[in-house]
Amino acid sequence: MEPLLAIEGLHKSFGLIEVLKGISLQVQRREVMGFIGASGSGKSTLLRCINMLEVPEAGSIRLAGELVGFRDTPRGRRLLPPRELSRQRRRMAMVFQQFNLWPHRTALENVIEGPIVVQGIAPAKAREMGEALLRKVGLEDRVHAYPSRLSGGQQQRVAIARALALQPEIILFDEPTSALDPELVGEVLKVIRDLADEGMTMIIVTHEMGFAHEVCDRIVFLADGRIQDMGPPAHIFGAEAGPRTREFTRRYLDRHQIITGAAHG
Repeated sequence: MEPLLAIEGLHKSFGLIEVLKGISLQVQRREVMGFIGASGSGKSTLLRCINMLEVPEAGSIRLAGELVGFRDTPRGRRLLPPRELSRQRRRMAMVFQQFNLWPHRTALENVIEGPIVVQGIAPAKAREMGEALLRKVGLEDRVHAYPSRLSGGQQQRVAIARALALQPEIILFDEPTSALDPELVGEVLKVIRDLADEGMTMIIVTHEMGFAHEVCDRIVFLADGRIQDMGPPAHIFGAEAGPRTREFTRRYLDRHQIITGAAHG
């Protein structure tokens, strides 16, 4: 079965610093993949390369077989023009750490901006769809609220509804809870968990080890710009994981064992 997303030999540098050193992986349809690793390991850069917010120097990304970001020509590989690149990006929506909402637009207006302006959907139909999406993320009572009147968790849920409004084939989450107060993390993770249950293909960069363990079908552990380990949660958080993986996940496992022990004590 052809993967939805296929990455081969991806390299990315910033000046003299090589951040990605030959990343290769595949994401299947309906799969939830987590990226974990220390800060600076290349997780967010890899995600931004997938969406062509950063242009890799080498390697390829294919979405359902289509080369992303480039076109092969007799003279070599060339960057796609902005219009073609925009079309591809709509197929793989991205949700950022910061919510990036328009402050002068309501929750509903933020959600329907893309469908109306970019996709040419009629405003009435877009509003109906936007209201349904806000209801889906638990914000049916905040449709007409401006971002300044929403909590961080509510703003991030609006951002997720905005991503869904583009009807993407895959959603890329770049640490979606890192900017939230701890008490607001759960409401955002619930929305992502519900999307996973519905079969949405997702890649999630996260520091929430418990969430990754619970929701992800596979987890990729990155370190020093390379994939150090990859597999289902039982592998990544188990005894068969590599030594660097075990060292990275040790704090979570220790805490999990303490909580489990307390629950059974």
